[in-house]
Amino acid sequence: QASHPSRPPSCSRGGAAIAAMARVAVVAAVSSFLGTAARNSLSRTPPMGWMSWEVFRCNIDCNKDAGSCISEWLYRNQTDELLKGGYLFAGYRGIHIDDCWMKKDNASGEAWQADPDRFPSGMKALGDYMHTRGATFGLYTAESPLTCAGYPASLGWERQHATRFAEWGVDYMKVDGCGDVKYYEEGYKAMGAALEASGRDIEYSCSWPAYIGENESVKPFTEFIMSGCNSWRNWADIECTWGSVSSIIDHWGDYGAVLAPLAGPGHWHDMDMLVVGANCLTLEEEKTQLAMWSISASPLIMGNDLRKVPESSRELLLNGNMIAVNQDSLGQMGMRLANFTSKSPQQIWARNLGYGDVAVALYNKLGHAGAFELGDAPCPSWHTLRDGRRIEACGGGGGDFVLRRFSKEAIPAMSLTQVREACCDDALCEGFVVRVGGGRPSHEGRAALGCPRPERKGAADDAVDIEVRFADLNMFGKVAVFDIWAGKVLGVFNDTFTARAVPLHGAAFLRLSRSWSPPGDESPAIVV
Repeated sequence: QASHPSRPPSCSRGGAAIAAMARVAVVAAVSSFLGTAARNSLSRTPPMGWMSWEVFRCNIDCNKDAGSCISEWLYRNQTDELLKGGYLFAGYRGIHIDDCWMKKDNASGEAWQADPDRFPSGMKALGDYMHTRGATFGLYTAESPLTCAGYPASLGWERQHATRFAEWGVDYMKVDGCGDVKYYEEGYKAMGAALEASGRDIEYSCSWPAYIGENESVKPFTEFIMSGCNSWRNWADIECTWGSVSSIIDHWGDYGAVLAPLAGPGHWHDMDMLVVGANCLTLEEEKTQLAMWSISASPLIMGNDLRKVPESSRELLLNGNMIAVNQDSLGQMGMRLANFTSKSPQQIWARNLGYGDVAVALYNKLGHAGAFELGDAPCPSWHTLRDGRRIEACGGGGGDFVLRRFSKEAIPAMSLTQVREACCDDALCEGFVVRVGGGRPSHEGRAALGCPRPERKGAADDAVDIEVRFADLNMFGKVAVFDIWAGKVLGVFNDTFTARAVPLHGAAFLRLSRSWSPPGDESPAIVV
């Protein structure tokens, strides 16, 4: 990968405006956060690795599908591919086993063990296999009697299970919910304390926040941090669709001012797995996911089959300039600029980096959809249906599609089927988010609903120019613009930079630096 242009340290005030945007909105959050630091010295930068759930789910039929069932052979193969494909060298160190590894018909307690038919060598031997190849060993449990797939979990057995994880050589624990929300405060604290007392450094990924609502401004993030959580799943599970990816981006944009002060070394907001290389997004959409996850300082944990990743996707995942933004040691989370919303057809996101640099994504969410009437409802826009289910009708698309077709008074009498039909009939609907009771929200996308492709302009017609004003980032004078994907300096510019023809669902991903050009050098403000 091409290197970034050199620059002297601490030479720019660039990016101060990003922090200023959140100042008023998060006074209360910052006040409660002051003095709260990570409980341990782990996860100094967002974790990177690979996880099985997105592709392999709970496939346990090794007789019919030996190469893709949840077994030690699958994880050994993925470990080998992590090394062979160059991912390990790039920083993707973790191999994370998700649900369904346990023996299903034994209790959660002292006899708790891996399924002996699918993991005949045992978990310690599997962890040793990963470690000898330079990878780290990630495992899964839940703060409930059973996992979400119905396997024995860790409620009431936190200390014993943490000791066992340490004996097996586990380096990273994903701890899901799947049960009574009222137990989570006690259970997640107990697991955090048990992991810290286990005698081994084990990164702690908590799903606690994902089960306690969609409003990030009322979640007790300082409790998560003081419970030892190094990262946490905030919101809906990702699905392998653009609508799902886009809805997660919207959620982080809507709550960025709340989330940003509470992310940093040792404790990160997790947007969920990367679906790059899983053959469900276009290449431009894959670039956008990586750009937004990096600007948001989210863990980069791949949810693909490493044996089947296309070369074009592999090159994106291994891009050292992108990884450098995600892993930047300053540890500040970026945000969507305040003058944009989830209904904005184009958006600018930015993150302060070390040396005074700023990473910027110029995001073309909706192409020329600004000509459409998106409705007056704010995004996120939640509605309750007649069966008690709640839906978020923006769902990564262009505004609230339900209110474009129905009155507020009619929505409480609607069924989920009617919502699905309304989405299929609306060209700007990319899907919607559903929440049932206290469970985690999930996304229903156009493809999963069987909707026809919307009659929109062609991709070339939906490409747009997007301009960023350096003053909006508190960058003044000459600014060097570096294209992260192309790996080259585009030039030195005054006042503004315009990315030309950003594709629909795409994002120009740039690194901006204060520049000292030779006298008399005057670069144009727009690259053609």
